[in-house]
Amino acid sequence: MRGGAEESMAGEAGPVTFTCYRITPGEEEVPEEGMNTYSVVVLLPDGDVRHQIVWARAPEDIGDAIRVPPGSRVIMTEMKSPIIWDSEPMEEKEAAVKAAPTP
Repeated sequence: MRGGAEESMAGEAGPVTFTCYRITPGEEEVPEEGMNTYSVVVLLPDGDVRHQIVWARAPEDIGDAIRVPPGSRVIMTEMKSPIIWDSEPMEEKEAAVKAAPTP
C-alpha cells in the first residue's frame, strides 16, 4: 500500500465479512472445455485500477485481446477455482456494474 491508503486504514479496525460467489462466463453460458479463468488487474497511468475476470485457453490469448493505454501495467493471475470471496454486498456490486459507462 502507499502512504495515503495506509493512513486511512490505520484508524479504527474491525472484522471483515466475506460473501462467496461462484463466477461463470454468462447467465446460461458454460465455459468451453480447456478454458481457464484469469483475474486481470490493470494499473492505469493515472493511478486508477481496473479488475476483470476473463476466460481464455492461454494467457497469450488475453494479451492479444485486451487494449490498455500506454504506461499501464497488467497483472494477471490464473484462478484454479471459479469461486470469489468478496466483502462488498452483491446489491452494491450490481448497482455499480449497471452504472458503469460502457466503452
